[in-house]
Amino acid sequence: MFGFLRRRLCINVARRRDSTPILRYLQNPFLKSISHISNSEKDSSFTVSYLVNICGLSSEKALSVAKKVHLEDEKKPDSVLKFFETHGFSKTQIAKVITKRPLLLLADPVKSIEPKVQFFRQVGVSGPNITKLLTSDPAILTRSLEKQITPSWNFLKTLLHTDNNVALAIHRNSASWILQFNVLRTLAPKIDILRDHGVPESNISKMIMWCPGRLTQNNDRFTEIVKEICEMGFDPSSTMFVKALNIKSGMSTATWDAKLGVYKSFGWSDDEILCLFRRSPNCVSTSEEDIKAKLDFFMNKLNLKPSVLSRNPVIFSLSLENRIVPRISLIQVLLSKGLVRKNISLGSALLMTDVKFRDKFVTRYKHEITDLTSVFQGKIVSR
Repeated sequence: MFGFLRRRLCINVARRRDSTPILRYLQNPFLKSISHISNSEKDSSFTVSYLVNICGLSSEKALSVAKKVHLEDEKKPDSVLKFFETHGFSKTQIAKVITKRPLLLLADPVKSIEPKVQFFRQVGVSGPNITKLLTSDPAILTRSLEKQITPSWNFLKTLLHTDNNVALAIHRNSASWILQFNVLRTLAPKIDILRDHGVPESNISKMIMWCPGRLTQNNDRFTEIVKEICEMGFDPSSTMFVKALNIKSGMSTATWDAKLGVYKSFGWSDDEILCLFRRSPNCVSTSEEDIKAKLDFFMNKLNLKPSVLSRNPVIFSLSLENRIVPRISLIQVLLSKGLVRKNISLGSALLMTDVKFRDKFVTRYKHEITDLTSVFQGKIVSR
């Protein structure tokens, strides 16, 4: 493939009698008018043309990338592109890799790229996942295999126990960056902090599997948050501790205070908020506007008290528009017709699957009430 494209690109500089150079290889319109250019400009033009015609970049991206890499000829970049192609990278993936890390075009694929690809194969990462990993973060290919990638992988393996778990943690969280950090400086201190506060290895593993980014924070800040979660009454050995730590460490103090302020504006006490958070940390995972809208609906429209809401905390993680309002509207219609009991559990009704809810509340009564399906689909809201 590259031989054919290279022939299109081949530089043939002919000279007229007046010694004016003619660059016959340039095929893109935005390059055709170049004449009387310096050697550096010729090299730049070659780089741009190569990026467009061979790598598949757009003219705009090629001009930007050409500022970061200087190609004298096609020998090195051809070998790099051929390597990626033979290892299963699509044209689109190759273009993304080159756009993100253009200097890879000057790398020796045998000495600097292939050993890293082989490493991922040896630890069990599949071919398609290798291409996805390196396409999303080709900077990995610029790191030392011996000094960076392998030590980081092995450190994670001591915590996650298997190569498959390490690969899963990286893939699930798009956390290839973790292989580029000095884990002994970034992650290891956080692991020690968790251990010092009685967090078992199983929960430390969950932190890495679910939210490794939380372990890159400032040590003092991380220690402070861990202490706060413990003081709130979370058991360090429970999964809920990990969830609470993930939520709390994912926002600034100002954001945390602002979200708690929304609950307080609806009359919630500190103890009621803490009770809710301990049962479902996700109650503060959405925006202030979302929290406010849900509290307004539950408390002002349905007249539910904090004590009732705190017993069904998971409902705060549901979509108000797509689930809560349509289902509550339908149930209110059924209540008004006396078709369901008044003490129905709204929490259960909101949490059951769509199929189960439809069977229990829609299909069962659709012949008795017209437009019931429309109410369920949110097209009609009961008043």
